[in-house]
Amino acid sequence: MFTRYLDHGSRQVTWLHGALGSATAVTKAASQVGDADMELGLLRMTGPKLQAAQFGTLLLATWVDILHLGDAVLRNCTMCSAEKLFTDLHRIQGLMEPTLTDLASLNRERVEAATTAMPELMGKLTREFDTLQRETRATMKLGGQIIAAMQAVEMVTMISTLKLSLPRGPPAALGVGLAMSSGGVVVGSRMVVSAEWVEMMRRLVQAGVISVPAVSAAVLIQGGQVMMAQAHRDLPRGVREALGDSPEVRGMHETGRTGAGMSDGPKHHVLPQEHREWFEQRGFKGDMDIDLFCVRLEQAHHEAIHGGGNWKLGRTWPDEWNQMLMRSLREAETTAGRKLTRDAILKLVAKEMKRYSIPANFTSWSGR
Repeated sequence: MFTRYLDHGSRQVTWLHGALGSATAVTKAASQVGDADMELGLLRMTGPKLQAAQFGTLLLATWVDILHLGDAVLRNCTMCSAEKLFTDLHRIQGLMEPTLTDLASLNRERVEAATTAMPELMGKLTREFDTLQRETRATMKLGGQIIAAMQAVEMVTMISTLKLSLPRGPPAALGVGLAMSSGGVVVGSRMVVSAEWVEMMRRLVQAGVISVPAVSAAVLIQGGQVMMAQAHRDLPRGVREALGDSPEVRGMHETGRTGAGMSDGPKHHVLPQEHREWFEQRGFKGDMDIDLFCVRLEQAHHEAIHGGGNWKLGRTWPDEWNQMLMRSLREAETTAGRKLTRDAILKLVAKEMKRYSIPANFTSWSGR
């Protein structure tokens, strides 16, 4: 009867492996491209995959904890209702499902929204876990069950991913106050993360790979603050300080796409989609599909590089982006006497992007 819950966890492993594998492939391509701006642009493409994998793994570990507790209840609590446990697990799975679906989509906007809401979700899951454990303990005491059975249930809590968040009496102070200790770790009411982790996050944030709200959510969760977490609020002061407390960080709030600085302008295919087959023959498939090389531009900028609002008339202009780029690439192939490699194409594209003032802030195409 409970096998479906194991299958639910197994399905998450599949997309998690895929996300990490894709991020690894793009990172490898970035290290070989030979242009700093294009390398950074490719690394930013891995951001949604890394965020999704990080928080998806955390949710999967939480689900495993809950299944361990359910297993301990079934094995050791003879008076506990299997039907009630089945219903409890179904309810908890329902809490997690929307967030897991958004993370598995690997869509930048959906992943960002899911990660910033994660502390609130982890708070709900922590309360569910704690309630299930307390109800089981009360039933065992009522039934006069032996100490060994009680200990089996208690042990799950001791090894749980949620152990930092479970109630421990009234906290000394609300909020997250982080400071660097002499031992080189960021501490609050309890140890949170290492100095190396903070430095890695700082670099990823400054490069635009990982968002500040995602780092904030991770620290809230790892710091055991989810019981008091809110979905929408300013970033914790300690997180801002640990990340450098720059004006850009101070100004960022968890307010969705606009607050994160995302433009609503049109998406521009840097690699012309009418020449998809040409690019595919030169390695732009899968994790490097041309639909992943889109850039949001202001409407006026987009029209300017395509020769104006009338795209058919614009294509007659020799310096229109698509015409110019394909002419440059074909001339480069003629000079080389062979097909250009993917890295050579990206290096040439990066040069033209600078000339046309196109930023290497890639996003995926979702309009086809």
